[in-house]
Amino acid sequence: MAPNNRPTSIKIFGQRYKVRYDYVSDDNNGLCDPDNNTIHISPSMQDDKLLRVLMHEITHAVIAETPIHDRKRFNEEEVCDIVGFHFMDTLKQNPKLWEWLIKEMDEEAS
Repeated sequence: MAPNNRPTSIKIFGQRYKVRYDYVSDDNNGLCDPDNNTIHISPSMQDDKLLRVLMHEITHAVIAETPIHDRKRFNEEEVCDIVGFHFMDTLKQNPKLWEWLIKEMDEEAS
């Protein structure tokens, strides 16, 4: 995955999140900072891991922008709603992100 193809901005429920590939930590590979509308990702990961970490951090941002953001635990129906409605809305609002994800997943499968 060429760095210039990586998403650098994602719209989540009307909020623009910047995606920066600048995160350095011994504990994890990403961080979602909803207070500053920023997602930080480690730049040194292999492509397949970067894809998964970015999606993980986007999910944090999706949760942060929903009314249930103060919850620490979710029941099964709430998790399904987060994925089925909120996360899918985020993909719909970001067609370039969707295209990038599909392309990366296709390359990973081949």
